[in-house]
Amino acid sequence: INGAARVHVPYRDAKLTRLLQDALGGNAYAAILCCVSRAAADASHTTSTLRFASRLKSVTTAPRKNLDPKDMEILRLRRENAKLRAALVDDGMRL
Repeated sequence: INGAARVHVPYRDAKLTRLLQDALGGNAYAAILCCVSRAAADASHTTSTLRFASRLKSVTTAPRKNLDPKDMEILRLRRENAKLRAALVDDGMRL
């Protein structure tokens, strides 16, 4: 976002968007494949699909690692342990 204020992008009221809601706005990378047709009878569907894909390109997410609370606590304790060990070494104590 490069320093710009975050803007909420509402999900459009469509079944496909609702099905993809977790992938589009969550901690996942998403690839969208748009099926279009050259037939004149499908022009409105093709246009709608391409507009949706165009809007979807502008959505940005910030993926982050999903951690179980236990895993987060273990990680915190390991960091604290490493910090305390370094402090002991700095004070001249042997481990």
